Amino acid sequence: MTRRNKTAATQTADLKEAERPRAPAIPGATERHRRQGRHLAAIHRMHLSDVAEIRNIIKRIDKDSGAPGQLDDKMKSLAMTRNLRSFGTLCGGECNRLLFHHDAEEQQVFPILELLGSDGLRAVVQKLRDEHEVIHALLRDLASGAKRVRSAPNAAAYAALRATFTSLEGALKSHFHYEETELEEALGVHDAL
Repeated sequence: MTRRNKTAATQTADLKEAERPRAPAIPGATERHRRQGRHLAAIHRMHLSDVAEIRNIIKRIDKDSGAPGQLDDKMKSLAMTRNLRSFGTLCGGECNRLLFHHDAEEQQVFPILELLGSDGLRAVVQKLRDEHEVIHALLRDLASGAKRVRSAPNAAAYAALRATFTSLEGALKSHFHYEETELEEALGVHDAL
């Protein structure tokens, strides 16, 4: 069974940290190498900042929706329409930036690590590649959900969109932490970033 045949909810289970391979320590790695490797964390913080902005829009939508059962009516209001447009704009932009970030890793960073790294590091890189597929599936689900909310705004479509975003947010935080932790030495030692 390929990951593409699984649902995003099933795929998210693949991100459990306890099941992830660990990168072995690299003999001769210095603090300078680790500092260089931590540049990836700075890039991830920018993505997480955008994700936090999207989360704030969701909070505004939730606040504006009123009591349960009123969301269908509120979805047609001007304020709600603005919030939903903001959500779509921010989310679409961040989705594209995440795809670009992962493409850069897949095409430029990972090949260097696979070529120069140990078998243990290659196992981590493969797991990261697999996690990119999971995150990309969630991004596709999010884009589809946003289209559904735009074309037929209702509480059920919004609830599904919010749930997908929450899954994506959790997967990104987990993935970024794993990637930063496991690649910190390798990125600097192999000058891959």
